[in-house]
Amino acid sequence: MAEVQYYQNDSRWKDVKIGTDQHMTIGMVGCLLTSMTMVMNHFGANETPLTLNQKMVASGGYSGAWIKSASIPGQFPALGVKRQRYVECKNPIPAPMADIDMGLAAGSMIVVQVDREEDRAFEEEDGHWVVLTKKVGDDYQMWDPWQKQGAPDTLVGRYGFGSKRPEEIIQKVIWHGTGDLPKAEDKPAVPATPAAPTAPAAPAAPAQPAPGDDKPMAVKPTTEITLRRQPVIDPGNVIKSVPGTAVLTILDLPSQARPKIGKQGQWLRVREPGGSEGYVAAWLVQETAVPSAPAPDTPRTTDQPAARLMVKTTGDSVSFRSAPRVGDDTFIASLAKGTTLQVIEGGNPASKIGVQGQWLQVQLGDGRQGYVAAWFVARS
Repeated sequence: MAEVQYYQNDSRWKDVKIGTDQHMTIGMVGCLLTSMTMVMNHFGANETPLTLNQKMVASGGYSGAWIKSASIPGQFPALGVKRQRYVECKNPIPAPMADIDMGLAAGSMIVVQVDREEDRAFEEEDGHWVVLTKKVGDDYQMWDPWQKQGAPDTLVGRYGFGSKRPEEIIQKVIWHGTGDLPKAEDKPAVPATPAAPTAPAAPAAPAQPAPGDDKPMAVKPTTEITLRRQPVIDPGNVIKSVPGTAVLTILDLPSQARPKIGKQGQWLRVREPGGSEGYVAAWLVQETAVPSAPAPDTPRTTDQPAARLMVKTTGDSVSFRSAPRVGDDTFIASLAKGTTLQVIEGGNPASKIGVQGQWLQVQLGDGRQGYVAAWFVARS
C-alpha cells in the first residue's frame, strides 16, 4: 500500500483545537502530531491527524497543545512499535548523523525537529518536526507536515538555505521502530592482552595538591546551558536551565577542572547561584572571576526586604516546566487557571509578562521551582 502523506494545514482539520488547549489548532502547532500520524501509519495504523488527536486527548497524551510523543506507540500495541531513542542536539553538539543513517538502514522511522530559520540562533519557537524516510546522497528524503507549493521534499533542499548541513539543521531526533536500535558508536569490546606479572609496587607517596587548588574557581556560560544530574546528555537528568549571565562555582579541584574548559565531551561539576549542584558541558563555559563576598559590615540600604513579584496563570492548563522550552522532557505538571506563582528570577521579569516567547522562573506554593510561559500569566 502506498504511503499517504498528511499535512497539518489540511483544510479538513487545520482549524481543529489541538490537545487540551483552548486556543491553538492543529494547523498552528500540529507538526509533531502529523509526523507521528505518518510514522504510525507506516507501521500499519490507519489514522489521520484528526483521529490521532482525538485518541491522544482521550488517553491523556497531551500537555496543553503539546503531544507526548513517547506515549503514542502505546495506543497501537498490536504494531509492536516503540520509541527507540530520543536525542537533543543543541549547538555546538551536532546531530548524530551516523545513528540516523543506521536507523534508516534498519527500517526505523525518524522524526526530527529542524531549525527553519536561516540566520538567527535556534529558539524553540523556530522548531518544526518532519519525518526522514531515506538518505539520498548527502541529503534526506522527508515527509514535511507543512504543505507549501513548490517546496523541496528533502531536508537540505528545504531547510539548508544553501549553507547548512544536515547536522546543523536537526535540533532533536526521535527514532521509532519495532526492535532495539544500536548506536553507531557501539563497538565490540576488544579483550585486553593480559599483562605480565610484575613485582608489587611500592606504596605511593601521598598526593600533593596542585598549586592554586586551595583557591576557588568559577566559570560563566557562553550561552544558556543546562544543569544536569549526571555528566551525560539525556532528557531524564535535567535539573534546570542556567542563563548565560550566571556565574557558576566549580566544585572540583581547579587543577582538574581548568584543563576541561572549552573541551568537547568534558563536564564540570558546579553550583549555580540558586544553590543547585550538578554538571554542565565544559565546552559551553569559560573561566571568569569569582564573585567577591559582600563585607560583613556592609550596611543595608533598607530595613524592608524587596517585594517579590507574584503572577497568576491565565490559561486553563498552563505547563510548569523544568527548563524554559517546550518539550516532553521538560514537562512537570499542568497548572489550573488562576494558580498564583512567585517569580524568583532577577533582572526585570515584569517586562516579560504577557510577551510571546518569554519565560519566567517561578516557585509554586509547595516549594517546587521551574518555568512557565510568560505569555500565559498576568500580575497577581
